[in-house]
Amino acid sequence: MDNSFSFNYDEYDFWPLYHSILRYYPIGIKKHQEFDIYRQYPGIQELEKLLNEKIANKKNYKNWVAFQKRVGAELGKSTQGTTFGFVPSYSGYVILDSNGTGNRWNYKELHFAVSHLGKYFQVYGLEKSVLSYENDLIPYQIQNLKEIMVSPMGAYKDYFEKMENYITEEFKDYRLVPFSMGQTIINGLQILHLDKENCSINMALFNDFLGMGEQVNEMEAQGDLTYGMEHWKKQRN
Repeated sequence: MDNSFSFNYDEYDFWPLYHSILRYYPIGIKKHQEFDIYRQYPGIQELEKLLNEKIANKKNYKNWVAFQKRVGAELGKSTQGTTFGFVPSYSGYVILDSNGTGNRWNYKELHFAVSHLGKYFQVYGLEKSVLSYENDLIPYQIQNLKEIMVSPMGAYKDYFEKMENYITEEFKDYRLVPFSMGQTIINGLQILHLDKENCSINMALFNDFLGMGEQVNEMEAQGDLTYGMEHWKKQRN
């Protein structure tokens, strides 16, 4: 199945996603070439300044942390931030449920991210198992993805819908990127913080599914893969 960027332009307008990516990333120019031409692209230099402002600036980042805490308090659940390094979004997750014993635990989580490249956000549920090991050198974990839910269904439904409301109230005019669109590939797109030949829209706007990118690609997502499409319909005169 061809997963290249494409859409029904008679009914929808996803060009804003493409133009946001083109503004910051040099499509068709590979990283690590002679003279590091990739990093000389004006958009990359603008992106580095933007991320420095959003993430390294303590005042701006504290606003995001405050938002996470407020969401957790209103849901009555623990939250965890996942904005690690200079990635093009703020992100975090809510722990909906956990159970286990010893070094083996299962978690059900609701993840969310807000892009710095435009007025876009994503929400999805994850269920995973975690095995923790300790030795004399470095403790480590093995995480296995069991489920990914990309629309408000089942145990995620109420939390998913509430998270959408929290984000759109805090970040005015932001739109959810449908999973089916976010996972499409733009050939020749390489991301500043990732080592992949061709990257997806989600990678460019948010991150690589919080470090579980390969597992996400191998798993069949649950729910309505086109959820959120109504927000991208063309305005009719």
